[in-house]
Amino acid sequence: MSSSRNKGKRPATDLQRNQQHRPLRFLKPIIRPPSFKLALPIGPYKLLSGAPYMTLMVPDGRCIGHRCFWEQQQNGSITLTRGWPEFCRTYQINLDSILLFKHKGNSEFQVRIFDFGGRENTYCTRPSKEPPYEAKGTYRRARCINNPSSHKAKAIAQTHKTKWPFFVMDLTNCVLHSHLLLNVPHLSHFTGQRHTLFLSHGHIEVEATYTRFSGKRDGSFRVISGGWEDFVRLCKFEPGGVGIFEVMSTEPVTVLQVRCRNDAASS
Repeated sequence: MSSSRNKGKRPATDLQRNQQHRPLRFLKPIIRPPSFKLALPIGPYKLLSGAPYMTLMVPDGRCIGHRCFWEQQQNGSITLTRGWPEFCRTYQINLDSILLFKHKGNSEFQVRIFDFGGRENTYCTRPSKEPPYEAKGTYRRARCINNPSSHKAKAIAQTHKTKWPFFVMDLTNCVLHSHLLLNVPHLSHFTGQRHTLFLSHGHIEVEATYTRFSGKRDGSFRVISGGWEDFVRLCKFEPGGVGIFEVMSTEPVTVLQVRCRNDAASS
């Protein structure tokens, strides 16, 4: 006999019960060029681990996870940020791609990639283009792509170890209180066009603009504007340090990871 608590309620069908226990799945067509973010129709509550990232795995038999960080939007859904452009480049995702996400548990998702005609990706990874390296004993260090002016900045440029091409700048009071970052070296094939750029420091990410210098100085220099001032304020950089700008990506967007060093000796 049914209890009074269930009186008047329609019994759940077998289909409804099965749907409650099925893993979360959804299709995501790529309707704009793969960029710094990808909106997903799920909220953080679907990621049971509580981690600030998702682990994406393709069915290529290698069981290699690709970590993509996410951020929550005002509508409650999430977007993939850091790590997503690298995933796109690795598996050649483009405007003809349709992705099938299947939740495997916690923050892990299997991703199957199809083209517009319904053919599945072969999952052959694209060879990575390694940055310019120079041999230094048992490790490899990417080269500095600018010519620092101060002795402190030069010393840091000579000792900094990273796999990314980088440039260094003295963080003077004038630089930190300006809305423009001048004398930025040429980072990619972009010339005179205004180009979106992202500045990253820990969990802080700020969108800025990268363009050619429009003054009378050497045209080989570029400018970062429209976000530099906000980035400095959020990072709380202090005058007297040296900024290390690592070029983590130039396509499909330019991403600079920025660190601050206050001495020439520490690594």
